[in-house]
Amino acid sequence: MHEVISLSCSQRSGHLLTHLYNEQESHIPYSKDVKLSHSNDVFLWPIRAGGKNNYYPRSINFEYSGGFGFLSRYEYHEPKVDLSKLEGVHLSSKSRVEKNEFQQNLDNGTPTDNSLLNVNNTKYWTDYNKLIYRPQSLVELENFDYPEGKHKHFQKLTFQNYQYGEQEFKLLFDVCDDAFRKNLEGLDNIQGINFFSEVDNAWGGFTNEMIVLLKDEYFNNGVNSKYNLWCYGLLSPKENPLTRIKSIIELSKSSTLFIPLRPVDHTSFLNENFDKTSLWHQGAAQSLFVDSIWGLNSQLENLVRMAEIEANILQGFSQRNIVNEISLTEDTRNKLDKSAANFGIVSDVNIMDMYLSVDASASAKGTDAEKSDQSLSLGFSTPRISKKIGKSTIISKSHFESEDDVYVNRTMDHITELDTFPSIIDREYQVEFGQSASLKESLKEYRKIIQRVRLPAHFEIIGEKSELIEDISTLIEEYTTGYEDESDWDDD
Repeated sequence: MHEVISLSCSQRSGHLLTHLYNEQESHIPYSKDVKLSHSNDVFLWPIRAGGKNNYYPRSINFEYSGGFGFLSRYEYHEPKVDLSKLEGVHLSSKSRVEKNEFQQNLDNGTPTDNSLLNVNNTKYWTDYNKLIYRPQSLVELENFDYPEGKHKHFQKLTFQNYQYGEQEFKLLFDVCDDAFRKNLEGLDNIQGINFFSEVDNAWGGFTNEMIVLLKDEYFNNGVNSKYNLWCYGLLSPKENPLTRIKSIIELSKSSTLFIPLRPVDHTSFLNENFDKTSLWHQGAAQSLFVDSIWGLNSQLENLVRMAEIEANILQGFSQRNIVNEISLTEDTRNKLDKSAANFGIVSDVNIMDMYLSVDASASAKGTDAEKSDQSLSLGFSTPRISKKIGKSTIISKSHFESEDDVYVNRTMDHITELDTFPSIIDREYQVEFGQSASLKESLKEYRKIIQRVRLPAHFEIIGEKSELIEDISTLIEEYTTGYEDESDWDDD
């Protein structure tokens, strides 16, 4: 078995990961006659107890103090204390977050449905989580309080700038190391690690420090020298420029694949129920992309591991590892030919190098209004398909002729049917992602911003200025070398 461990850093990341694990929970067979479509051991840790398997997420979740809502580390692992027996004893405690009706029904074994959830009772990802977490999987940043990330002893200090995350992780390294080692003990052959982190605050520095130290501890020699460390960098609606730049550059250096995801602002691709202020909704929209990949990593038919996807994206350019274009598009092929999606085993997909001109792209894309209705952009760069680096990748429910890499995930929209998924999408979709030279434009702007840094407080965020500028310039060169029509994209 090739298992995957996931690490979530921040509340926003926790919402995304919860949607993914709720989908994994839906694959668990609760009767012997259920036909399996996915391997449940890839993302979940089965532990035999009392003649049955209990499934736990293969994850470590980091949150501000109080960020787990009602869920304490030992909520489902130790008996509740009867406070009535402590009559006469003065107790001092924080006010507890109450379980919503959805969680109460789960505890009581009574039916649940999505009518029990709304944007008001899903502030925490634990409000709609359906799995039980092992105590070692839940780690709080004791110095910073939910939700603003204010320091407990220095109220003017918030978890906003990159360097604070670096400092905080060093305090928690032993805790993280112990939790990670316990996860490693529960697997046979690791497929890869997913990191989910925000990039516009100190979580970027926290996560990068984590990746660097875990790489040094576990993945620098022997059979583990070939690894897949993917980092999903979640952009916030409110940009924190210097911290964002520092996070993106450092995380792209430390991970083998860096996948920035922007929040959904406005789109007619989703329906009118979508609320951009809800982390429950934002996590759901982003999970449509990530879950399509998780399905490939664990499905029994047409299995595609992280290593294959990464190799097809990088094509030997290991530093060209930022997936900057990600979009959901309407899957009209399945509308035209339902039989193709429901019968037969798909043959090997056709993989060819791809080059699309600006003119061809413009004619295919149509107006901005049409594009908004036909697709949902989740990537760092707005999909223009002006010039592709390598090949574009498509995940669809059925096979079709294409010059791109095509992966088939027949159950990719199953996540939208869960009772924990908000009713925000009404159409069938496919996923497209890849790299394009449009990333260079953003990188050049980043370089200009760093070149203008003068204040000591800003130097504390970015570290060595000349080194960061050099790293950005190296990335720009990576998205130029060996690329057709380099002169078109090399103007400063």
